[in-house]
Amino acid sequence: MSNEYENFRRAQYEDGATFVPVCEKCGRFVRADASIYVDGNGLKDCPNATCSKCGRTKMLFEGFI
Repeated sequence: MSNEYENFRRAQYEDGATFVPVCEKCGRFVRADASIYVDGNGLKDCPNATCSKCGRTKMLFEGFI
């Protein structure tokens, strides 16, 4: 991820997973889910936000903080 999202807000969860709350498809801001799915191997690869244009989508993952 480049610096284009440097000053954007972040969605951070209890386990430290941090996302930039924009749609991976169209780049619009999204509504983040209240919780995300994590198993023993890390994050599950499933939608974790809702975009007003694309519907269910995934946010851009930034890392664990």
